[in-house]
Amino acid sequence: MKIRSYYLIILLHLFPVVCQAQDFNNKILMTVDGNKIQAGEFIRMYKKSIEPGKTLDIDGYLQQFIIFKLKVADALGEGYDTTRSFRNELNGYRNQLAQNYLTDTKTKEKLLQKAYQRSLTEIKAWHILIAMPQEASPEDTLKAWQKAIDIRERIIKGEPFESVARGTSDDKSVKINGGNLGYFSVFQMIMPFEDAAYTLKKGAVSMPVRTPYGYHIIKVTDKRPSKGRIKVAHIMKSVPPGTDEKEARKAEEEINSIYKMLQEGASFAELAKKYSDHKESAVKGGELNWFGTGEIISDFSEAAFAITDTGKYTKPVRTLYGWHIIKLLGKKSPGSFEESSSFLESKINQSYLNSISKKSFVEKLKKEYNFQIYQDAYNWFVGHTDTLIIQGLKKYDRTSIPEVNLYSFASQYITTNEFADYIEKRGTMFVTKDSSVFINRLIETSASDHLISYENSVLEKKYPEFRYLMKEFRDGMLLFEISGKNVWNRVSNDSSGLHHYYDESKNKWLSRRGIEAEIYTLKSSDGEKLLSAAFKKYSQKPDLDDLLLKKFNKKNDTLLFIKKGTWFKGDNPEIDKIEWINGSQTFTYDGFPSIILIKRVLEPSPLKYDKVQGEVMTGYQEFLESEWIRQLNKKYSVKIDNLVLDEVKKKLKNE
Repeated sequence: MKIRSYYLIILLHLFPVVCQAQDFNNKILMTVDGNKIQAGEFIRMYKKSIEPGKTLDIDGYLQQFIIFKLKVADALGEGYDTTRSFRNELNGYRNQLAQNYLTDTKTKEKLLQKAYQRSLTEIKAWHILIAMPQEASPEDTLKAWQKAIDIRERIIKGEPFESVARGTSDDKSVKINGGNLGYFSVFQMIMPFEDAAYTLKKGAVSMPVRTPYGYHIIKVTDKRPSKGRIKVAHIMKSVPPGTDEKEARKAEEEINSIYKMLQEGASFAELAKKYSDHKESAVKGGELNWFGTGEIISDFSEAAFAITDTGKYTKPVRTLYGWHIIKLLGKKSPGSFEESSSFLESKINQSYLNSISKKSFVEKLKKEYNFQIYQDAYNWFVGHTDTLIIQGLKKYDRTSIPEVNLYSFASQYITTNEFADYIEKRGTMFVTKDSSVFINRLIETSASDHLISYENSVLEKKYPEFRYLMKEFRDGMLLFEISGKNVWNRVSNDSSGLHHYYDESKNKWLSRRGIEAEIYTLKSSDGEKLLSAAFKKYSQKPDLDDLLLKKFNKKNDTLLFIKKGTWFKGDNPEIDKIEWINGSQTFTYDGFPSIILIKRVLEPSPLKYDKVQGEVMTGYQEFLESEWIRQLNKKYSVKIDNLVLDEVKKKLKNE
C-alpha cells in the first residue's frame, strides 16, 4: 500500500504533463492480447521516462513498454482488477484526481490569493448584532434593517460605540466585551462580516451587514501587519466569570506567589505541572499549541505577542478566565504564498468560499451543456408548492403533475416526478413563505449536483490526460500485484528455489585467484644483491626467517621486514605483476628489493551461499523476471501498427 501511495504522489507530481495532439489520442499503436493501446499513451509514457538533458532510444523503450503491457495483460487475465480492494483503491485515486477537474481552478486561485493578502493584516473591530433568522419574512427583514440603520445613526452622531452596543446588541457576549471583538484575521469571522471588515477604513462604521445571524454594525478601530504565529507555555490560576471576591483574591495571591518562585529561579515547567489549573497544558509543562491572533482570547494573545525574547515570561496577566503567567517558546513570521497555500486551501474547503468556486464551475457547465429550465414545469411547481410541502408535512398530488421534464442539459434531464421525489426525500432545507424562492433554491441544488455528477462521469472521454493518468494508476497497481506474485514474493519466501538457483549458478560467484606467500624486503641501497645471496644460502634451512633476521637486523636495526599472508588478484599491483607459481622470485615491493616465496596458489572456487546471498537474490529475481517474460511472449499476442509507429517516431524525433 505504501509503495502504491508513493506511486500516486509521483504521478500527481507529474500531472501537469501536456497531453499529445488529439490525432494521436485516437490512433491505435498496438494491441496486446486484444487490448488496444493508443499512440498518445505511448508518447506520454515515453516523454515521462526521459531524464532531463538525455535522449532515450525509441525502439529500446518500445520493448520495455511492450513488456509492461504484457504484464498488465497477465494481471487482467488473472482477474486482479475485479477484486473489491483493487476497485476501492482505484476509485479512491480517481476521486482525488477528479477534484482537479471538478472545480473552477481560476476562481479558486483568486480566492487563495485574496485570502493570503488578508492573512497579512490583522483587524481590530467592534460590532453590534441585530438578530434575525435567515428565512425571516420581508416585513421582519425590513424592521431589522431599519433598527440597524437607527443604531448606526446614533453612533455616527457621536454616541460611544460601547454604550450603544451594551444597550442594543443581541450578541450575548456584549455583556462581557461591550462589543469589542479584539484583533482577528482571515477565516476567523463569517465571510460577509470579514468582507465588510477588510473593506472598511480605520475608524469607519459600516452600513448594516447581513449574515445568517442578522444585521451587524461594524466599526474598525485598528489595522496592523500580521504578527504571524506564536508558541507559548503558561501557568494559570482559574477565576471564571461569576467567581466571588474571596476566591478571586486567593487566585491572585497564588499567581503572585508562583511569579515570585519563578524570579527566584524555579523551573517554569515544574511549576506549571504542580500549580496550573489548566490541566491539559499542565502535564506538558504549560505548553500550548502554536496559535495566531484571533485564535485565542485577546488579552492573552496580546500579552503573549508582546514578549520580545524567547524564554522570557510575563508578569501575571488577567483575562476573562483567570490569571496567567506566559512564557515565550517561539515565533513564526507569516509565510510566503507558496508556504501558506495548503493551509489556506484547507480553510477555503471548509468555508463558504468553496461554494463560490463550485457555483462558478456549475455556471460554466450550464453554458457548455446548454442547461435550460422548462417554464411550464417550473410554473407548476411554484403554483402547487404550499407551506405544508415546504415544511415537509405534505406531498404533491402526483395525479396533477404534468409528465414533462423540468430541466435538461447535454443528454441529461430530470422529470417533474423525479423532482417532486427529490423535494420530498430531502426534507426541510429551510423555511420560507415564498414558493418561488423555495423552488429556485432546490432547482439550483439539484442541478448543481446533477451537472457535477455528469461531468465526473465523462472525465475520461473529455480529457485525454485524465484518461491516461487513470490508466497509469490502474496499470501501475496491476503491475505491483502481479509482480509481487511472480517475482518479489518468490524471492522473499522461496528458500528452496533460492538455494536451487544458487546450486545451478554458483560458478557465477567465484572467489578471486590468490596466493599464500611470504615476502622478504630489505631496505638497503644494495639490498637486492645482499638479500639474494643470503636467501640462496639459507633457503633450505628450517629456520630461514630467524637466520635472515639475525643477519640483517643487528644492533636493533630493522633493515629486513618479513610479511606473511594471503593475497588475491587486485589486492596489490606489484604482486599482480609477478608470475604466480610455487617457489621464490625477486621483485620490488613498496619500492624496495624483495623476494616473494609463494607456498600455494589458490584457484577461484564458488563462494559459500551465506557470503553471496544478496547477489543470489538479485540473480534469482532477474531469472524469475526473464522466465516470466519468456512465458508472456508465448502466451499473449502483440500486434504493432508499423505505420502509426513510424508517425510516432517522426513526431518524437522532431520535438
